[in-house]
Amino acid sequence: MSINSLTELTSVLAEKVQVLESVQQNLEEEQRCIIEARPERLEENRRRAEESMAMLNLLNRRFSTLLVRSGSELGLPDTDSLSTLISVVDPEARLQLRKLQNRCISVVEAIGNLLVINAGLIKQSLDIIGRSISLFSRLLGGCETYGAAGRLSNGKSAGGILCREI
Repeated sequence: MSINSLTELTSVLAEKVQVLESVQQNLEEEQRCIIEARPERLEENRRRAEESMAMLNLLNRRFSTLLVRSGSELGLPDTDSLSTLISVVDPEARLQLRKLQNRCISVVEAIGNLLVINAGLIKQSLDIIGRSISLFSRLLGGCETYGAAGRLSNGKSAGGILCREI
């Protein structure tokens, strides 16, 4: 196998690990922003997450191309997984690739856990907001007033947003 292909494959995989770790850090920051009720910072995190995902997609395409090329150089037709390639490379490269592969897997699992937790935090926040609006609506009560038909009707206040411009 060409040393350049293996080196490039290892380099792309290491870069993938760095991007995934960056995504993990962004999600941890997002969690802090949700807990601390700082929506202005959530937008910045969302932008960074989009950039990271675009970079990750680019790296995944490069990685797939290099994986197929490296497999072909080793005489493995249609190599579609890193594990297959790892099993036939020299011991030093095997160790390095396995370490990077395991790091990718653990970071992806951590990202999955953070996504579940953050989704739960957002759902809980929205539930609290909904209950608050409901409470204010009940507290404001209603009053008797004349309706469209000119008859006395018992109105009930409801929460709403009013925007007035001068």
